[in-house]
Amino acid sequence: MAGVVSSSKRALVLMLLISMVTIIDSQFVNTFYGTNLGSPGNFHLLLFVSFVIVASIINSSLLLFTRKKHINARTQRTALFRASYVATSIVQCAILLVLFAAIAEMAIFHRYHKILSLLVVYLSHFCVAGILGVLSITFIQWFKTIRSFPVLVYGAVFIVVLFLLVVTIPLATEQFMNHQPNVIPSIDYIILIAHAPLPSNDTAFIFALGNYVLPLMITFSWILTVSILKQYISKIGKKTFWILVSIPLIYQLFTFAIRDANLSTDPALIDIIYSRQFQFLMGISYQISGLFFAIAFLALARKTKRKVMKNYLIISSIGMVLLFSSMQPGMPFYAAYPPFGLVTLLLLGISSHMLLVGLLGFAAYVSRDSKLRREIHKELGVDSGLLSNIGLAEMQRQMERKILPIAKKIKLSDEMKDHMDLSEEDVKIMIDEILKEIQNTSSNIKPD
Repeated sequence: MAGVVSSSKRALVLMLLISMVTIIDSQFVNTFYGTNLGSPGNFHLLLFVSFVIVASIINSSLLLFTRKKHINARTQRTALFRASYVATSIVQCAILLVLFAAIAEMAIFHRYHKILSLLVVYLSHFCVAGILGVLSITFIQWFKTIRSFPVLVYGAVFIVVLFLLVVTIPLATEQFMNHQPNVIPSIDYIILIAHAPLPSNDTAFIFALGNYVLPLMITFSWILTVSILKQYISKIGKKTFWILVSIPLIYQLFTFAIRDANLSTDPALIDIIYSRQFQFLMGISYQISGLFFAIAFLALARKTKRKVMKNYLIISSIGMVLLFSSMQPGMPFYAAYPPFGLVTLLLLGISSHMLLVGLLGFAAYVSRDSKLRREIHKELGVDSGLLSNIGLAEMQRQMERKILPIAKKIKLSDEMKDHMDLSEEDVKIMIDEILKEIQNTSSNIKPD
């Protein structure tokens, strides 16, 4: 699996596999109710077990790969990377134990306890929320330092995703605790959907806030992604390029608009919107977003020659796919037999760790080497805005950590104190001015 990750082409195959597994797992009930596959049986249990095995292999392989890369990073964030790795490993092992317990119950008693589903929701969402919170704060700190629009957009996207994940927890709790029996038996899916509980008004209102903000964030992210992919205009033609990149944006905005229940009162249109095929197309919107955003990081990875930097970009792209493919905000958590949808949450658990190691590891790696920052400008050109900016922001953070403690310990004479005030804010301003000069110098250096 490590070899799969280290190549951009093979990483793309892995991301497609992740998307396929999460689509089938999360959409199985919605897709096959009212068909021959709508009545749970041994095939369903075997398919669920297969998903668990595939997801566990992906999880363990990615965890081992990121651990290897974080050791090679040698940054001041080593403690943070180690804590993220340990926390994610513990949570993933706990989720796997819960899933195997559910499988054992279904194999022996042909049922399982609903508390097992809630445990998977709690473990995956709280773990991701914690790490994603750290990542969001880091992007905010970088933006305060660099004032970069790409950094602001990605930070805002992570904050909105964090909000949606947090809101999902009370939604799932309400659906399972108030509307489901303690023991989940085998139930025909069409009956399951017919009795699916609706969220309370308070929960639905809070969640709706995120649904209004997320389209705006996705639009900005689309702009940044297209700016990175514009290198392919010369290869496929301007018209073809804009048609291809416009399809994901139109599709995303359409799926958000169609969720408005007041959009149409025409019975024929309502039948189409709530048809099984149409709902499936709406249900995979997050997987499409994840793949589209991840392609930008893969495109940058293919352009860079340094193996370590390439690995960090590939790790970031896989983390992006994992995060968006595994999100299920607002979806009914059906108490299905077997519990399809839980394998998707298993993959959600590792997504934030991948993004943390990929993005912060890249920033720390770039911040240490001025020659490398010039290489980024040379190799990636106009596409290097986000990457070079987070590298400079991380460099300032490290400089402040080293200089501020020293500045506080300096003892000046009374005469010098009258002319110099080494306050923390003054030191930050001095560092900022130095970094601006470095940035201007780097941008004016002509490539060899």
